[in-house]
Amino acid sequence: PQASRILDAMGVLEQIEQSGAAHLAGMRVRAPNGSTFHGRFADVDGFRGYRDRGLALRRTILDNLLLDRARAAGAVVREGVRVTALRRDPSGRVTGVDAIDASGKTQMLSASVVVGADGLRSVVARRLDLAATRLAQRRMAFVTHFAGIEMGDSGEMHVERDGYLGLADVGGGMTNVAVVIPRTRAREASGDPAAFVEAWIARRRHVAPRFAKAVRVTPVLATGPFASAARRAWAPGAALVGDAADFYDPFTG
Repeated sequence: PQASRILDAMGVLEQIEQSGAAHLAGMRVRAPNGSTFHGRFADVDGFRGYRDRGLALRRTILDNLLLDRARAAGAVVREGVRVTALRRDPSGRVTGVDAIDASGKTQMLSASVVVGADGLRSVVARRLDLAATRLAQRRMAFVTHFAGIEMGDSGEMHVERDGYLGLADVGGGMTNVAVVIPRTRAREASGDPAAFVEAWIARRRHVAPRFAKAVRVTPVLATGPFASAARRAWAPGAALVGDAADFYDPFTG
């Protein structure tokens, strides 16, 4: 819920709420033995969030709203440009980047600070020699969206011996579905990740009936392994944020 405070300060919260975002009251977690607990944001003793509920919506909507807001605030947006290297002064301080545009032309861009917000495979983190690996978090996620799943007012995490299933209403009658497994089992999904996800869910008798009439509406995308980290989140003239700095896992924090 505290994310709403930031979105409000950015001047985009109202648009996000009007875009059909789902409102999540908390998270329900089911253990392999069937035990379940339900944490609700508003029930945290002695704490009042900016909102009682969190917002959930698809990235295709959220990202466009944030990008438009950044443009309106004065940011210059260059799409189709890929950063390939960092530029440094004689002392080693980062002073900008080298990038290649869609035509293959190299651009040299100067900056007082370079912020690497470029995800699990961060080019900035690797060029700074700050990228690291966490062996204990080598997991792969297979993510898609289904329509027609009955969802309550909370997200769900179904923990199994061989992975876990995450479900979250993202508005518009769609549910984000993520199956997360150890990397050692990822080969089972090779060639047909959609069939793998559907078979994995079908074996869970406590959740499979909810998918009986549901329809998968987006391709199954694979991401990971979630083992990225950074030895440090900064260097002179540069900073790492988000997954580039340290991947956040819902169970390990």
